[in-house]
Amino acid sequence: MKILIIECNYIGIEVGALWKKKGHTVTATTSHAELIEKLSHCSQKSVVLKTDASEELTDLLLSNDFIFIEDKENTQLATHIRKLALKINTPKKIIYLSSSAVYGDHQGKWVDEASELKTTDEYGKDLIETEKTYLSLEELNWQVCILRSAEVYGPGKELSKRVALFSDQVLSGDGSQYSNMVHQLDSTFAVNYALQHNLEGIYNLSDDEHPTRKEIYDKVAEKFQLPKVKWDPTHTPFHEGNKRVSNHKIKMEGFALHHPLRLIT
Repeated sequence: MKILIIECNYIGIEVGALWKKKGHTVTATTSHAELIEKLSHCSQKSVVLKTDASEELTDLLLSNDFIFIEDKENTQLATHIRKLALKINTPKKIIYLSSSAVYGDHQGKWVDEASELKTTDEYGKDLIETEKTYLSLEELNWQVCILRSAEVYGPGKELSKRVALFSDQVLSGDGSQYSNMVHQLDSTFAVNYALQHNLEGIYNLSDDEHPTRKEIYDKVAEKFQLPKVKWDPTHTPFHEGNKRVSNHKIKMEGFALHHPLRLIT
């Protein structure tokens, strides 16, 4: 299979390497020239591609069977791809890695793929519009899968690094908001699973554990002998929205998490 990864980064590099190992032909794009060398490890071809590069992007869409898009809140890119899709009139398979930030604040309640999207910040609003644009490709007979990912952690994004960074800060809120996270490995495997099993529609991607931010940060601090994170309950929490993200739907499709419980890394 010929696979195109647009704005290949943290997850794209891992899943691209997996696909390359499986014998697929992978092309990875980035808008950052300094990443080209890194992309050579996960693809046979790496390209510096600007969002408005119509001719080059058209050729890439036509010459690949499947497209994975990691660039989350790029409404401009989504709009551009839709315009090109209308032009080439050749249906493709696409997976878009979105974010559970679209749900916004649900006062700590569980959210699933049918829950109301209550986000109020610009980041979340852009995500919603980007999702809508990619879903509209179904009208052109494209096969579309959207993965709403929780916060990704893993190699290079260890929780201990985060807690160490917060040691000289005071975070807004009291830490009582639920955390929603997924390990890099599970995010990588989920994207591959969605491709292998032809998943369509929207799926949440989160682990099974939802401790509060204070609980998880305190555990990390204790394990790595770091100062505990300080909180200021007089200010609105930085992480907009208190919710617990359900992963039931994708598990019902047969996907099994490698790290269902939070790793204290």
